[in-house]
Amino acid sequence: MKEHIDYLSTLFVGIDIASRVHVISALDFDEKFYIKMKPVENTQKVAALMKQMISDVLKHNHQFKYLIIGMEATGFYGVHLTNFLSGSGAARTTTRVAAR
Repeated sequence: MKEHIDYLSTLFVGIDIASRVHVISALDFDEKFYIKMKPVENTQKVAALMKQMISDVLKHNHQFKYLIIGMEATGFYGVHLTNFLSGSGAARTTTRVAAR
């Protein structure tokens, strides 16, 4: 059974993947930015920082019940980040990591 998502209660995180620098944004359904086009290095240490950035937004904005993370499919550059974020428990309830 597919779970219904209330998009008004969802934080949408988009990550532009590249070999050296990723760009992360987080916004709600009304297009209010909580993280706006922040460039971050493609390192394991920065992956943990990105997780913390997302967790901080969720922690300070209790209206979010869902988290959807989308990133472009760019070969192997995003594989480790996808695995890290999907297994990190960054969301309070539901996390979906989707590569496009």
